[in-house]
Amino acid sequence: MSSSLTSSATTSSRRSTKHDASKASVVVPSALPVPTVRPTVTAAKSINTALTSLASKIELDESQLCSGNVTISELSGSPTTSAARSFADSFEAEFEKTADTIKATKHLIESHARGILLSADALARKVDCSEKRYEVTLHDFRLKAKEIAEQALELKVQTASYAQEFQRIAQLADSKLGTTLAAATERRLESEPWKGVQDGLTIVLFSDLYSAIREIEAKVNSACADEFTKDATWVAPSSFERVTTKYWLKDQNLLRVILASLTELPLLVYGRKGGRILDCKQPQSDTELWTSLASTISSVYFDSPAMRMYSERIKRSEGAQLFRIRWYGKKPKGDDLIFLELKTHHEKWIENNSVKERCGIQEKFVPTLLDVSSGKWDMQTAYDIVRISNPSESKESMLKLTRVFLQIRKLVCKYKLTPCVRTKYNRFALQSASNNKLRLTIDRNITMINERARNDTSKSWCLEDGDTIPHNAVVMMPYCVFEVKVAGADTPSFITGLEGSGVIVEAKKFSKFLSGASIFNTTKVKTLPWWASDDAFAPLFNKNENKSLPYFSKSGSPLIPMQANNTPSLTVSATSSEHTIDKSKARMSRRLIPGLNNPFGSQQELSPIDKRVVSKAPVRVEPKSYFANERTFIQWISAALLFITISEILYILGSQTNNPETSIAGFFTTTMALVIVVYSVCVYYRRIYLMKNGKPYGYTDFIGPGVLTASVITGIVLLQVYSHKSLPRPAAITMFPKDGQCIQRGMEGVSIMEMQPSGIALDEEKNVLLIPSLNRIVALPTGLPTEEENGKPVEVIAKIPGANFEALEYVDNRLYALSEESDRSEIVYLEWKDERPDSRQLLEVHRWEIDLIGAEAMTLIPGGGRDAKPKLVVAGDLMSATSALTTVHNGRLSIDVFELDSFDLNATKVKASSKLNSALVSKGLLDGKVGDMQYFEGLLYMVFDNDRVIRAFDTKTGQVIQETMLPVTAEGSEREWEGMRLERINEMSSGGLRGSSSGRGNLVLHLALDTPGQVWSLQLDETDGNSAGPRWNLPRCAI
Repeated sequence: MSSSLTSSATTSSRRSTKHDASKASVVVPSALPVPTVRPTVTAAKSINTALTSLASKIELDESQLCSGNVTISELSGSPTTSAARSFADSFEAEFEKTADTIKATKHLIESHARGILLSADALARKVDCSEKRYEVTLHDFRLKAKEIAEQALELKVQTASYAQEFQRIAQLADSKLGTTLAAATERRLESEPWKGVQDGLTIVLFSDLYSAIREIEAKVNSACADEFTKDATWVAPSSFERVTTKYWLKDQNLLRVILASLTELPLLVYGRKGGRILDCKQPQSDTELWTSLASTISSVYFDSPAMRMYSERIKRSEGAQLFRIRWYGKKPKGDDLIFLELKTHHEKWIENNSVKERCGIQEKFVPTLLDVSSGKWDMQTAYDIVRISNPSESKESMLKLTRVFLQIRKLVCKYKLTPCVRTKYNRFALQSASNNKLRLTIDRNITMINERARNDTSKSWCLEDGDTIPHNAVVMMPYCVFEVKVAGADTPSFITGLEGSGVIVEAKKFSKFLSGASIFNTTKVKTLPWWASDDAFAPLFNKNENKSLPYFSKSGSPLIPMQANNTPSLTVSATSSEHTIDKSKARMSRRLIPGLNNPFGSQQELSPIDKRVVSKAPVRVEPKSYFANERTFIQWISAALLFITISEILYILGSQTNNPETSIAGFFTTTMALVIVVYSVCVYYRRIYLMKNGKPYGYTDFIGPGVLTASVITGIVLLQVYSHKSLPRPAAITMFPKDGQCIQRGMEGVSIMEMQPSGIALDEEKNVLLIPSLNRIVALPTGLPTEEENGKPVEVIAKIPGANFEALEYVDNRLYALSEESDRSEIVYLEWKDERPDSRQLLEVHRWEIDLIGAEAMTLIPGGGRDAKPKLVVAGDLMSATSALTTVHNGRLSIDVFELDSFDLNATKVKASSKLNSALVSKGLLDGKVGDMQYFEGLLYMVFDNDRVIRAFDTKTGQVIQETMLPVTAEGSEREWEGMRLERINEMSSGGLRGSSSGRGNLVLHLALDTPGQVWSLQLDETDGNSAGPRWNLPRCAI
């Protein structure tokens, strides 16, 4: 596999050894050595086969060892044994073959790109303006360039996959053969072609290729004179208005973003004039080419001891300033020029753009600038320093630089600025040399250094090479920063595509200064930037996480020991043009910070730092005109008049219904109207004062809109509630008997004066419904009784003196009865005395007192899993035990949960283990009192008798699955339903077989009416269980 690719790559390389455009063919289809099958696909299949055979060999060696065919000494783990050595040799051979294949494939891709470049460059030299016949050729160029770019990206992905597979096999060999391949493999994977390649040559080739294509397109479109200037040299503009958007970018997606950007812009090489980049750069390696294209930028940001500039910048206050000192490459010394930059933020309504001003001075004058003991400077003092540092500038330019320099000096003296944080990164730029319409930059290896962590005895104004600082004074940003600067409002389409695919993520108002300053000064700053809550950034803001960082040298030198004072420190080499932090140490720090392993993950709460994170989109304040202020005032007055109208309606309703609560509500709304009027007047004159005095802030009203909204909602709710209460509510009977659907149970043998049903329980074993009524329990047939069954006398099976039964429930074949007294509630344990139908009785065995007063309903919720135990749930009505004022404030419903283990026959009182959320189950109801409960087929059913509804809840989510309106069976009794029980009847032939609830037979609802005492059985209409609606509906005779 590797030999074929190598030979192909060598042949292609020979074809493109000489960069002679005159000998290159212009006809794309015959001249370009682009294969129809991607070499990386063939390489992937062959390598995967080889890797699979390696893994199989390990398994074979293990099986031979277990069977006794190989002695333990032959596989003892020593690399000198024959078996282990044989495997190691095979592994080494496959590793080298794979590495050679990757190198050959990469070389082949570059050779193909070079071939297309030669053809495109030759065509660019040949074509004249307005030659439309080359449009098809241009299209072919673009297609083939895109195909090769996809091959380069695929090779990068495959290389990472191969490296992972080799690591897996090496670890497997170490564990089963006792070799030491894992450590050696990890070291070798740090070198070329696994990690050493920086794709520099590939990037340059594609930059030149697309530059040639754009040159041809410009000529074909008759834009030779206006749109394209081949020999232009880019010059940085002194001032430029652009819309800047920043994105976060993961390092593994860097090549994808660069190749996509190269389709629009070429690489920006400072000082290059005309020609191709390859004509100017003759690199020895990819790494050298990469470092020659990317410039190292270092910036030292200044702030006051109290972090005043940080506070203003994070608030984006009008006039907020930022001062930094910047240099490129190595840190300047003595007479070398260093750049002072001052940024000033302006709000949009000021109609001034934010300003960035720059002044260059010699490095030796920086300590003089920062020395505030000399006091204020005059114009001449500043001019002398600028003149010495910039002797070639004109006098007008020197005066402009002097004003900037003097402004910086005043800022330093005003806030007593000192170095706060340093940023260092490698910047990779893409821009056309002929215009400044679009500029793209990529900052990678962004490192933050705490400048205030240096030794106080240092004589330098900032950290120098060799200075020692604590181990937690250096952090590396988890992302690269991709910056798009557009001279207009339209974002390039390829940027939108990258963002849509998730390769880049927009980072609004991201700032390196705000990041570093807040990370190293968390105890001084009051707010953190919004990205502090990002999963990748959060650990950097946590001091404890930072203290876990290892000690390492920024220049990549070996770790240094503790100093004499036992302070951990590290050697600083802040001016190195190489990577700021050794790659292996950076990976170590990433392993210690879990958030960096998932940089584009979900947002999580910042912990353990207890600080407010500033909003991602802060509110922008703009002053209003006088007329706008008056219109706002009139709207407030209109709201006050609305409240006056509502209060008058409430007063009228109160006088008609003689309800004092309605009059109190009217007084409340009148008071709110007066408060709104007074508040609106105060706000109106306050804003007039702010506008007259030119105050840029203070116009936002955070309190008024919220108070007004709450007041309007309250007023409308009061009006609706008391209007509803004032309406007459004649009870309309909605349920009537109907054979087979709505059956009113007969009460033969029991006086209606003595019947007050308050619940229903189902005894499946004895096929009876147990109905608690005052101190008695009666039994009725289950299911839908026939006319003959319904006419039989009611069987009284229990009569307990002093009891007042409210609910019944079977718990582990025990019948528990809930008894409510005036001052307490009890749970009574009952047992059957005689099993014969004609003489069976329930007798009291034990009683337990519970703390819940006014108990009304009870049900058993079975355990739903390994850790969930069955629980007995009891609902109580607090209205019977507390004052009306307390009940209105806290709610009348209370639901206690009891563990079954607590019902010990030796105890006389049980305590609730927890409570259910009564506010959740009664949400949206006016009263909330529960008359009965039942857990049936996975749902918890509750009868809210005063609200005339049955609700079914999912006990896991708390969601209301079904809500059914209760029928009316007697005038004035619509709020008297206090018992319910659902029963599943499995039918066989024409008879009714009552059995387990696990079947899917008919569903019957039994209802108990408290006053007058009635019991009804309804045949329900079941719906599709998978539908989003109710599981069942009442029959038409009950609607």
